[in-house]
Amino acid sequence: MSAPTVYVTHGRKYHVRADCPRMVYGENLHDWEGETDWGYDGFTAGTYRREDPSPQDAAARGKLPCLHCVPAELRLFPPLYGQDFGHRPIVSFIDGRALNRVCARCTTNTPTGVWGVRWPCTSAIVLGLVDRPPGGGQ
Repeated sequence: MSAPTVYVTHGRKYHVRADCPRMVYGENLHDWEGETDWGYDGFTAGTYRREDPSPQDAAARGKLPCLHCVPAELRLFPPLYGQDFGHRPIVSFIDGRALNRVCARCTTNTPTGVWGVRWPCTSAIVLGLVDRPPGGGQ
């Protein structure tokens, strides 16, 4: 099955349905933003709309999926452009007794103190900094 054509406007979302009410209502908000006395300069819904060949292209442009019309299996999010939010491996103690690779940002509180969380932490996996472990667990 080929990727569907997606529709983007000046907003932050991409849509798979040309008649998505969230997109149409958002476009209608621009009706009164004109230079004339009444604010209407001939704008009609769809004036700023353009098509992208796939959700991948829309996500590469920084667009987020519309949660109303984009099915879960087609939802792609824009890349984070290398942002790690402080989640990176360092060598430190785990439970105070062993040197190992831990996350620089994540810690866990135990009765013996505050220690690092083994790398890769859950946040690093979710952010796509490392591949998901096989089988869904560690």
